[in-house]
Amino acid sequence: MAIQEELRVRFPSDELEDLYEEEPRRRSWAAIASVVLALALIFVAYQWNQAAGREQQLLSQVGALRAEAETLRSGAEEAKQRAEALKEQVAALTADKGELARRVATLETSDRGRLAAARGTRDRRAVSSGSTTAREPATRVVIKRRR
Repeated sequence: MAIQEELRVRFPSDELEDLYEEEPRRRSWAAIASVVLALALIFVAYQWNQAAGREQQLLSQVGALRAEAETLRSGAEEAKQRAEALKEQVAALTADKGELARRVATLETSDRGRLAAARGTRDRRAVSSGSTTAREPATRVVIKRRR
């Protein structure tokens, strides 16, 4: 049969029938689409893997930042407590300073009173002994001569 078909004369109507065959020739579009889809799938899987890796890295950084924030918060609370303790110490020292200033003032007034009383008794002794000028004894000074 193949030889008979080859020897048969072709008419233009036969060529038109060949164009409209019942089963058209299959092209490799399905294979091309499969390859493109496979490449797209590989690319998406790679991107997904990269995103998962970045997620793990960011989660570890977030954990480290949380730990650092907690450390800073506890340090701030300790500093606040120390500041309160220092304020209390300053208040106590200020009160002590005021008390000491009052005591010094009291001691100074009592010393002035004692000095005045001592001068008064000295003046009375000088008047009673008859001397008009009260002199204190002079302190001797030794002068060395150079040779």
